[in-house]
Amino acid sequence: MKIILSFCLFCFFSILIYSQTKSIELIDDLNFSNGIGLEGVNSADKSIIDTLYPFGKGNARISWKLAQWFSRYNLKGTIPKKINKEVIYSNQGKTISFMPIKGSTQIDMEVIGSKEYVFPRKEGEAWPHILLEQTFKNQVGLNNIKTLNFKIDARLMFSKNLMNSLSYNPSLHTSQFSIYLVVQNLNKKSSDYKDYFWFGLHLYDYRWRTIQEYKEVDKGKLDATKKFIYCPASSDIYAGSFQNMYWIDISKDLYPIIKHAFNTAQERGYLKGSSVNDMHITGMNIGWEVTGTFDCGFRYKDLRLTATTKN
Repeated sequence: MKIILSFCLFCFFSILIYSQTKSIELIDDLNFSNGIGLEGVNSADKSIIDTLYPFGKGNARISWKLAQWFSRYNLKGTIPKKINKEVIYSNQGKTISFMPIKGSTQIDMEVIGSKEYVFPRKEGEAWPHILLEQTFKNQVGLNNIKTLNFKIDARLMFSKNLMNSLSYNPSLHTSQFSIYLVVQNLNKKSSDYKDYFWFGLHLYDYRWRTIQEYKEVDKGKLDATKKFIYCPASSDIYAGSFQNMYWIDISKDLYPIIKHAFNTAQERGYLKGSSVNDMHITGMNIGWEVTGTFDCGFRYKDLRLTATTKN
């Protein structure tokens, strides 16, 4: 009888604890139904200069922004092309397209470096970006997270190096497709209030089939944030290589890796006035940074970032 009672109590408390947890999707408007605010071509001015409506105007606030920093070609005023269900915004330097697929959105992002660069980029010069960005409505604290599942299904479409052996410098030139999360101190009583670090996932880099762990400060151009960047090795996130140009389906709990990234930042002298209880996941961006003369394209769908919280 005692065994049965103990088992029943265990089940009761397990159900009670489970019922107190909840699942939160951090990335809002995954179907892009409310539009996208277009930023300009200089990261020093992040004001919205236009709005893209690939699937019409929704009633909710606009969650997404599209950065086109240091591009020679501005998407402002671009009239989209529609091919069947696909909506395409394009100019000489870049293309971004949206296509609804089974409750999700398939997105193609392309940079045409052969048009963006007149000469191969030199050290210290800026480079073209195309990034979808979002500040999260639900900015969950690291101390309240049980799991943080990241999901994406993606493949490289093309990436061509148009520099010759004399002008190409692999320490300076690449095409790189990444996802970055902003991990920020939101404790108003902390000396580090509003300070943050970048947690990145490098999905593709022209230079390497598999990408090594990266622990450095954001630098290389005048507008660099000077904040700490931590990116785990690609082999810790997914199997295979995007250089094979086939679909890779990623599903990974990032929570323990982000906690490790925070500890690494502090070991390197960043966020020394912060504790893990101060840190929140406040936003993200996804897209290309093309630091050399490359034509490149990446396709992805089923993007998710889902937090299971303790309460």
